[in-house]
Amino acid sequence: MLTRRHLPLLGIAGLLAATTAACTPAPEPTLGLQRDGSGYAVVVPLCPKGSVNTVSVSTKIDGRLLSWDVHSGPTPDRTDRFPLFTTPTGWTARESTLTALAPDTTYYVYAYAQENTKDSDLSFTLADLQSLPDDEVLTLKGAHVKAPKFRSTALKLC
Repeated sequence: MLTRRHLPLLGIAGLLAATTAACTPAPEPTLGLQRDGSGYAVVVPLCPKGSVNTVSVSTKIDGRLLSWDVHSGPTPDRTDRFPLFTTPTGWTARESTLTALAPDTTYYVYAYAQENTKDSDLSFTLADLQSLPDDEVLTLKGAHVKAPKFRSTALKLC
């Protein structure tokens, strides 16, 4: 049973829990979206020996799930850039009901990895991508990061 003398201990425990939560580092960017000359691409910096086996972009419009989903098959290659709505050579399109991005819609992109490359995901809108300069990558929480810094930060997580 708790007594009055336990109350200060509860306060200290609560303070410690809040302090610990506040010091938890933000998720590191291991997946991003980048503009290129022909459109947008999902980029996943690969760790040594790492590979990506599935990339998926999805949304729900009028209660219907739409997605673009590509899979590498049994022997993934070292592809690290995935232009939206295209299937890389040697990959298979598992789902292609999403073929274009619409305004005022939130999309979710996922990359599933093997070996020491990290699984990752992020959400974005078309407006997020349209505001993206060519030399930057859109990462978690809408942050814009210069492409070389994005890659070097992600590779430090290997």
